[in-house]
Amino acid sequence: MSLEWPEWFMLGWLALMALISVLTPAWMPRPRSIGRFARSVGLPLDGDVELEQAVGERLRLRARWGSLGSLVGIAAGVPIVLSGALTTHDEWGTNIAPFAWVVLLGVLLTGRGIGVAISILPAPPEVRRSGPRLARLPRPTVADYVAPIERVGARILVAVGALMAVAVGVMPIAVESRILTGAAALVAIAALIAVEWVSSALVARAQPAVSEQMLRWDDALRAQTFRDLVSVPLMFGGLTVVVSLSAAVSWANMLGDPAMTAANVTTNLTLLGLIVVLAFSIALKPARYYLQRLWPTQFAETQPPAYGSAAPAPPTPEGA
Repeated sequence: MSLEWPEWFMLGWLALMALISVLTPAWMPRPRSIGRFARSVGLPLDGDVELEQAVGERLRLRARWGSLGSLVGIAAGVPIVLSGALTTHDEWGTNIAPFAWVVLLGVLLTGRGIGVAISILPAPPEVRRSGPRLARLPRPTVADYVAPIERVGARILVAVGALMAVAVGVMPIAVESRILTGAAALVAIAALIAVEWVSSALVARAQPAVSEQMLRWDDALRAQTFRDLVSVPLMFGGLTVVVSLSAAVSWANMLGDPAMTAANVTTNLTLLGLIVVLAFSIALKPARYYLQRLWPTQFAETQPPAYGSAAPAPPTPEGA
């Protein structure tokens, strides 16, 4: 079977992702990587060498399982590329389908999400060495770890994609387009159900820790894991929306210029809305959401003082 440039390009991208996945466990235990993670989740290291080593060990374990899952996802993406399902053919030749990268990212994130979920199943290394000294009761829920804009947003995006797929199913367009849209919707729904079930099962497990400090770090790692999982239905929900919009545009093209204009405007507004929601989500710092829910005092310490607050001003340098 001869491959054309789109297949070679996508296979090259998968090979690059595989290389990054293999090298990631070597980067994570480095002080710079640990410090970057600490800043993103809002937890201080305070120059504690022992704490940094324990966190580095946890991040290395997480990275190893995440890399293994990513490699499995990449391996699953290779036959998808070779099948030609991600390429289009027209009078200009062979090209990469508009939704190809969403599919590949979805497969990659699915593998990685499964891997990092497995990484939190066994007891943490420091607990296996020293034994648990405390455990949390009552146990948190998934809602304590994942911000609503991500968790509820995944449900809304999958639901919108499913409704759009139903609408595409009744359009007088090619059967292949309807099958593709329906398959994308089913995958998104299955991913959402699986992630909801896996997240609930993981959060129900005991959470032993050697100290309150390490319990906070365990919460940070759990929150990151659940966020990795919820990114899977988000990605496939987005895929369903993109494929549905593409099918709607092709149908509008058959109806004439007014319908085509309306379809293009709707498509651009939808994509713009997704970008705005993504930017808003990043601005809310969802990686620190668990702190606000589970450790409000710690969360308050990570926030800048409010303008006009009664916080004391810094001392004036002598001689000023």
